Amino acid sequence: MPTSTLDPLDFQIVRELQEDGRRAFREIARNVNVPEATVRTRVKRLQELGILQILAFTNPSKLGDAKLALLFVDIAPQDHERTVDNLGRWTEVSYLSTTLGGADLCVQVLCRDDEALFALQQKVRALPGVLAVRMMHEVKVHKIRFTIPPLEAQAED
Repeated sequence: MPTSTLDPLDFQIVRELQEDGRRAFREIARNVNVPEATVRTRVKRLQELGILQILAFTNPSKLGDAKLALLFVDIAPQDHERTVDNLGRWTEVSYLSTTLGGADLCVQVLCRDDEALFALQQKVRALPGVLAVRMMHEVKVHKIRFTIPPLEAQAED
């Protein structure tokens, strides 16, 4: 569903949840001036469409020796979808995107320690169609937040 089919109320509800994913539907309804049932229905629809997920983020630096890294993966074109499907099922993969430019995929991973990170990198390199893997070890996350742009910016599109 393209964002152009979302209405202003959808965006208001999403913004409320982005501020606090645990916010009660009743409070959101009061804040956006609609019945609670409307919020509940809208959230359910946004989740079913894959537009909205409510989840918890951990701070990797607080997880002891856990290692966070970005892998930039080059893939043979015919193996792209298979590789995405494969990596998307790995529990160590927290973020996976197709990119244009310096790599075909950006893969964020979280491993228990350096040894597990090295083993995971080797496992990725061994996948059919993988041509190259470059890794950047993330030592500190300063911000992680995916937010929708303000309505003003959307009106210009």
